[in-house]
Amino acid sequence: MALEKIEVVVLKLFNWSESSRTGLFFSREKGKIALVDKGGRTLKSKRGRLLPFTKMELTYYGSEKETRGYISDVELIQSYNLEGDGSLGRLTFASGGCELLYLLLPEEEAQGSLYGLFITFLELIASAPRQSLSSIFICFFIRVLSQLGFHPSLRYCVACNKEISEDTKNPVMFSPERGGVIEPACHRATDYYIQLSPEVHRLFLKLETASLKEAATIETGYRQTIQMIDVLAKFIEYQSSIKTDLKSLAFLEKLKNSESLK
Repeated sequence: MALEKIEVVVLKLFNWSESSRTGLFFSREKGKIALVDKGGRTLKSKRGRLLPFTKMELTYYGSEKETRGYISDVELIQSYNLEGDGSLGRLTFASGGCELLYLLLPEEEAQGSLYGLFITFLELIASAPRQSLSSIFICFFIRVLSQLGFHPSLRYCVACNKEISEDTKNPVMFSPERGGVIEPACHRATDYYIQLSPEVHRLFLKLETASLKEAATIETGYRQTIQMIDVLAKFIEYQSSIKTDLKSLAFLEKLKNSESLK
């Protein structure tokens, strides 16, 4: 077995014995990678421990005969502190970002720019004003879809390519199956649509073109957040057959009465 080192962030951990587990990690060089953490759950383990929402360097034994390597050592590089103002919202959206990548990333494909985007996402979720956390998450969701080759059409009708103005006073219809917004003249009676209020459509257009740092200056309310996440989740489910069951309503319901979402 060859000894290798790699910089990663934990996406998901699966316990399979009292002492061991398998970790799914996101790395710049190999994208999503699975490694066995043998004995890592015990207090007797002499090496560093796997921690969520941290950037770590893993030393592991790779193998040509097995699909998963074995972790030998863990070294902390950076921890993203989610215990500040609005800690519930920070934990919720950071967990949502990890879950999103776990569900959508192909295994062992290099994702350099997306890895850098994810690190920026974690930095902002840890430090941005609590009122903008949902905007950062939605902007990240759109960026992930775009970089993986799935980008919803939010400004132009997917049927006729007519621009739907952000100044419209009318509801905008979004078709997950057809891949974006639909001009009224292009509606089909048999299609399934999600109705976006003019306000939600304008927010979508802002977040579609914003950087994550720019999204940190935009506030998004509870109902707007719920609808935008639902739209993106249904879009990717129709377009890729990947069920992005983020349990959005469940984790956001906990924030409904908090100051993280208004």
